[in-house]
Amino acid sequence: MKQANFHTLFSFCRRTFSLWIVNLLGPTDQFVMRHRILNGTLFAGLIAMAVGLGSEFFREGFEMGGLLALWAAFVFTILFYYLSRIKRYFQILIVPTFIISSLTACLQIKYSGGIVSANVMLLAPILVLNMLILGKKWDSFAIVFFVSILFGISEIQNTYPNWFSDYSSVKARSEDFLITAVSVLLLLGLMLRTLNRSYEDAITEVSRLKYQQDGDYYLTSLLTRPLSGIRNRSETIQFSSYIKQKKSFQFKNREYELGGDICVTDQIILKGRNYCVFANGDAMGKSMQGAGGVLVFGTAFRALIERTHRDGILSSYFPERWLHTALNDLNNVFEGFDGSMSMSLLLGLVDEKTGYMYYINAEHPFPIRYRDGKAQFLSEEATNYKLGMQKDRARIETCWIRPGDTIILGSDGRDDLEIGIDAIKNRVINFDHTSILKQVEETRGDITDLGKRLQTIGELTDDLSLLSIKYSPSQSNPNKGISPEMNRIIAILKDNQVLEALALLEEEMNSEVDNPIFWKLLYQVYRKLDSFAKAGHAAETFSILHPSGLQMIWNGVIQYTKAGKIEEAIDMAERIYSRKPDVIPVLKLLIKLYKKSKRPERVSEYESALLKLKS
Repeated sequence: MKQANFHTLFSFCRRTFSLWIVNLLGPTDQFVMRHRILNGTLFAGLIAMAVGLGSEFFREGFEMGGLLALWAAFVFTILFYYLSRIKRYFQILIVPTFIISSLTACLQIKYSGGIVSANVMLLAPILVLNMLILGKKWDSFAIVFFVSILFGISEIQNTYPNWFSDYSSVKARSEDFLITAVSVLLLLGLMLRTLNRSYEDAITEVSRLKYQQDGDYYLTSLLTRPLSGIRNRSETIQFSSYIKQKKSFQFKNREYELGGDICVTDQIILKGRNYCVFANGDAMGKSMQGAGGVLVFGTAFRALIERTHRDGILSSYFPERWLHTALNDLNNVFEGFDGSMSMSLLLGLVDEKTGYMYYINAEHPFPIRYRDGKAQFLSEEATNYKLGMQKDRARIETCWIRPGDTIILGSDGRDDLEIGIDAIKNRVINFDHTSILKQVEETRGDITDLGKRLQTIGELTDDLSLLSIKYSPSQSNPNKGISPEMNRIIAILKDNQVLEALALLEEEMNSEVDNPIFWKLLYQVYRKLDSFAKAGHAAETFSILHPSGLQMIWNGVIQYTKAGKIEEAIDMAERIYSRKPDVIPVLKLLIKLYKKSKRPERVSEYESALLKLKS
């Protein structure tokens, strides 16, 4: 029982002592450079005090009242420092302590001799100690006060030598000078050693932490590397990318970059046709935060591509529907971060045969088309929100890429350049988003030269990424025009010989299967024969070969609706709505079609959109 009580008492005492030590000295992680310098100063001051006290004792006997007062002031200053770390209002007690110790030193000087007395330098450690405690704003005051006392005492000694005791003889002054010199050198040496050691340890610690940080950067860059880059091997669509991340670092004597910009391309098959998919994104934040966004986006994007390759449903989508699905999936991933992570993005598809491009701009800088030596924006409308902040249905933009064209996508690093410093030393940032057009023209659409040129114009303030797209169709498969056979069929149709025209078209099926004119004529024939399903299919095929023809897509919607193929009609109507969400007849027809397919949630969605357009 007694042994148990002893252990309990011992544990209580140990905890109490540990708590006292923590409260008095502070946790070990608080002993930063400032406190280490202070500890060295205290040690040096104690040695200087000991030297001065010993000097007075052995030469003057028991005339030590002033020195003892200095010791008391010095000890109280140390005590008030540690107390002020617990309660800040103790700092006010340092001021009277410093004044008392200074006046005590002056009295000691008066009664023990001249200004070179060993007592003068005893004020130095108290001065440094108070400067460390009170902070930078009191440094100048403390130094001026100390120097004023020294000069004041020197002047008074020369003017009124009788105010001092006879201790100021030549011999006494020589002895005091030697003692003072040794003590001051010792004091300064210890303080400088403490400073140097503190700086050495701090630099070593910073170097160690930086090496660890660079190691983390390196591992993150290894993770982001396979998620980006040019992955397609198309014979007609050429991509090239240029990325200059704001954060660069060295690891194991090699230079690396880390940031939130990404350029990635790949290939997918939709409706049996080959498409190149591309993305240029800019994640929120820089270095590690931006790289985190790239990791999230790159992983989700790769999963989407693999799902398209393996999933028969996704590969049966039209390009517009696939883009909507992709954007919604990526947005859902970023929404999971509750606004702490977002990403501007330009996501698109290019038909490898026709060079027709579909894209969605999610608050990304406008894409640029360089054609015949002139650069211009494809569109200057930011119609969609960033990933993680999508609210409304995204709008899809389209354009034809002609042979010789260069489409250039880029992050906002291309615009946010620091181009100088104004008269009041503030940074001047470029806010003219059209200035990039001139740079594209001067570099002739070469994004590598463009990226380097931008860095000569100004300093990058953000990550910079550029992605270029070119279309070079195969010369062995030129686009077909109106052949003599097609002219003959057109003439027959004008004479209203529908069955004869159908027979000729069926004969030309194999040779003209990739000719949009053939499918347009076939649509006209089936429409006149009231073969609604076949007419809808012909219109659909035409729209795939010539996707800019919205009228033929609308014709396909009408024919599929008449044939009772509701899902096919919805798919075609959604294509128009994706590009032209403000066309009221399309909205009205979609509402009717969704009512027939018994999907009330979509009916409600489109009825709300219709009300907004009418209001």
